[in-house]
Amino acid sequence: MARKRPEHATLYDFRDSDIMYHIYENSNGTGVTSQALAELLGFDAEEGARPVGIRLAWMKRYGMVAFDDAQRTWQLSKSGQRVASAQLLAPQLRAVQTMPDETMIEVMAHVTSRFQRGEAMLGHMLRREFLFGTKKR
Repeated sequence: MARKRPEHATLYDFRDSDIMYHIYENSNGTGVTSQALAELLGFDAEEGARPVGIRLAWMKRYGMVAFDDAQRTWQLSKSGQRVASAQLLAPQLRAVQTMPDETMIEVMAHVTSRFQRGEAMLGHMLRREFLFGTKKR
């Protein structure tokens, strides 16, 4: 059975970081077009360019990506590059994964503190990641 192609590229369809990783992995330093990114996300390149372009425009507004008017390509912003290239080290991830659920309340308090006091783009990403993760199923 053929996999159904996506129709939308909203926050609830794709994580910001997943889109950023696609740009990071496929830009070769020159960026990617909306059509190429649409294909990478499973859209028909022509039909998907519009919803993907709209999503990227929002991500640009939040400082995650930048658009090169001359090349007509999308690239990661400097902050976006830091996020896409960051890797959570295995010991850190294990520590979080083994914490009791009750302890995660304190972790969330630290996350919200960073949301309030950290770099604006990272705050937007934290908020949007929470929205994606808590969407209605």
